[in-house]
Amino acid sequence: MKSPLRTITRLLALFILSTCLSWWWFSGADMGWTKTYVTIPATDEITGIPYEVKKEKFVPGVDFVAVGIGLSFGIFAASFLFSPKNPKIQKP
Repeated sequence: MKSPLRTITRLLALFILSTCLSWWWFSGADMGWTKTYVTIPATDEITGIPYEVKKEKFVPGVDFVAVGIGLSFGIFAASFLFSPKNPKIQKP
């Protein structure tokens, strides 16, 4: 029989992994490093010269995903430290 603490830590690891991956995916799934702003191309109305405008926006990158995966695997590995509640010991 599994220990309830073992099950809780494994569910926590699964929650962290799924939350991290879904947030990364729905925030833009940037394959580069995490960005705190994005550049938007714009054109000057009078001269017609193109330029870029920086807009503050948090876009998680692969470093964010790597930390989330590492944290979830670390918590999952820690779940093996909790022993089963009733170990089966056979007497001769």
